[in-house]
Amino acid sequence: MHVAILLLLCVCCVRRVTAYPDGQVEDSCQSMNPNHTDFKSQISSSLYKVSVNSTTFTPGQTITGEGRVLCSEWMLSE
Repeated sequence: MHVAILLLLCVCCVRRVTAYPDGQVEDSCQSMNPNHTDFKSQISSSLYKVSVNSTTFTPGQTITGEGRVLCSEWMLSE
């Protein structure tokens, strides 16, 4: 009985995730914009920079990248 309740609780906590079987969404991959609705693009400069070694990929390919925080002089003076 306890095992059945535990199993039921575990199943209730699992969330469904749907992925794209080909690994990409053509609209987003071509423009590098996520195309979410109801959100406006950021106008100001970003404080972060993310760089990767490839803009395309194939299944099984490893993509490496790095992230940096860009700061202004006013951030350092406080």
